[in-house]
Amino acid sequence: MESTLKALIAKVWKDEDLDLEPGSHYLDEVVTIHVSGVVTKQSDTMVAPTASIPLIPTLALFWEKSGIAQDHALRMLREAISEAMTNGKNMDQQIEARMKDVESAIQAVKDDLISKLPKQRRSGSVVTKKLSVEVVPVMDEMLAVA
Repeated sequence: MESTLKALIAKVWKDEDLDLEPGSHYLDEVVTIHVSGVVTKQSDTMVAPTASIPLIPTLALFWEKSGIAQDHALRMLREAISEAMTNGKNMDQQIEARMKDVESAIQAVKDDLISKLPKQRRSGSVVTKKLSVEVVPVMDEMLAVA
């Protein structure tokens, strides 16, 4: 139960701002945490393995199998990355037209390749929208009694 509570508290507070200056900070606090509400664990699902496809080995194998020389492939990739980083910030009509081509290429990869890969189990998400976590400082007098 303790590990479940730790995970739920971390999930609820994951987007909290941390106001710390760079450096080490000594902490010695005793608090009581009040957790109340509803947590919903959704069912596991079977999904296409997009997140587990290793990008760099896939590119290297693609280059090898398509007969593209390594130096040429790296030069083209370097140019594409530089162009995307430079022009991607200023979306003009030429870039928008290219993006439509890229989007159709991405959709083709999803439809013709990724969707045909064996599905992998994804753990059901945990919804904590109805969960409240509150820190209640422990009073020094209470510590003296304990």
